[in-house]
Amino acid sequence: MSLVRDVVTVGGWTLVYRVSSFVRDIVQSCILGAGMFADVASLAFKFANSLRKLFAEGAFNASFLPIFSNVLKERGHEEARKLAAQIFTWITLSVSLLLILLLIFFRKIMGGFAAGIDQSSEKFEHLIAIGKICSPYVAASVLAALFGGILNTLNRFAMPAAAQLILNIFVIISLYSGPLFFPSTAYTMAVAVFLSGVVQVAVLWIDVKINGFSIRFDFSKMKDEVKTFGRKLFSGVIGAGVLQLNILIDFVVLSFLPTGAVSYFYYVDHVHQFPIGILGIAFSTALLPPITSAINGRDFSTAQVQMNVGLLYAVLLTLPATIILMTLSEPVIGAIYGRGNFSPEHVEAAAPALVAFSQGLPVYMVTKVFSTVFFANKDTKTPLRGGILAIFVNLFFIGLLVPCLKHTGIALATTLSSWCNGIYLAENLKEKCGIRVDSATKRIFGKQLLASLAMLLAILVMNMYAAPCYSQGGITRQVALISVVISGTIIYMAVGKITGASSFLNGKRGMNGKNE
Repeated sequence: MSLVRDVVTVGGWTLVYRVSSFVRDIVQSCILGAGMFADVASLAFKFANSLRKLFAEGAFNASFLPIFSNVLKERGHEEARKLAAQIFTWITLSVSLLLILLLIFFRKIMGGFAAGIDQSSEKFEHLIAIGKICSPYVAASVLAALFGGILNTLNRFAMPAAAQLILNIFVIISLYSGPLFFPSTAYTMAVAVFLSGVVQVAVLWIDVKINGFSIRFDFSKMKDEVKTFGRKLFSGVIGAGVLQLNILIDFVVLSFLPTGAVSYFYYVDHVHQFPIGILGIAFSTALLPPITSAINGRDFSTAQVQMNVGLLYAVLLTLPATIILMTLSEPVIGAIYGRGNFSPEHVEAAAPALVAFSQGLPVYMVTKVFSTVFFANKDTKTPLRGGILAIFVNLFFIGLLVPCLKHTGIALATTLSSWCNGIYLAENLKEKCGIRVDSATKRIFGKQLLASLAMLLAILVMNMYAAPCYSQGGITRQVALISVVISGTIIYMAVGKITGASSFLNGKRGMNGKNE
């Protein structure tokens, strides 16, 4: 299966998921606004999501996929099934124990995570209750990652990507269901998160069974590969933990800011994560198997081609998104969230944070591609060091910017730390992995930047005429915003075509890593 088809499959389903996430956020902001329950729900969901990313995303796939793929290729279907069954057994026991410990010490943990909230307050009590309801979703997501990894190894990318939709469907239904017998709709949302995790695991387990892998508990003598997986996962979790620590630090600081700051940051972060989520997950999922195979086979030239073309695709698609979110931040926030209990004042307060976040989009995507290369090379130490560097940079700029910029200062500090991490990984790529960003790729980067500048100028000019329409709100604002975005995108594509910024799409390199 070619890389293009894999990216389209994963990216397509991820696009549907991200669009449904927008629908979820729109309904959530309309119903909860930016008040106490909105802040509490945002904190609880962000904490659960950080744990999910810690255990169930990149670190898990990077640890599991190479081992499982190698056993399947060299020793056959039955040995691979036994390996997966043993990993399933020990993962289930481990996450169950961790979940029990989390629930026992939840109040103390949240006392640190939301240190700015008075622990004797009503707000803190709601945070504890909602957070506990959400917590089992973390355990379910780890099992979902296991089954999804098996399917990805079998080149069955659609179902793991599509299963993400279950969360948003359940949450949207819960928002329309209202508070039921709970104090707030935020509680109904938490129950929906819990149930969505159970259903997601069941759906993926069934699909794995349909594809020939019947996974059940297996307490037989532990295979060496299971021990290797455990060691790699532990190392990967530490690395991922460094990256998630950056996010947790942001929310700890946010808890000290006035009510509403957490919600602004949460909603804006989801807007800025839209292109990252689609492309980042798609590229990391689709790039890891071929680059791992090329590096294991000592075919560094193919691995380098794969990485460079992946970088070109990533930058080509994130630069226009950066321009749009930077120049149209307030109309974008207004169009997405500006209704119901999310007032024009909330829109105005949230928009600057989107400007700050958007400046990190290209480097965040580039870092995703670089990290995939390091993981494929079985190097988790270099991304770990880059993550540690990012934490110190983030802390420095938080201390410098938050006193005057509030939640926007946290967003800007996150962006600056991402740039430092990306530069660090780029500097170590050749030495650690034996591949590099070649001169042809750098030349095309320059052309993509030129096309982006043309798009920026075009949008700035069009904004002079569209500004009165933005202030009217409603359908008028939506039409004006869409018109400006489409026009700017056309300019970007036209200049890109003229300069050759997109020539790699049908030039000498193909996304399958071969010269054409």
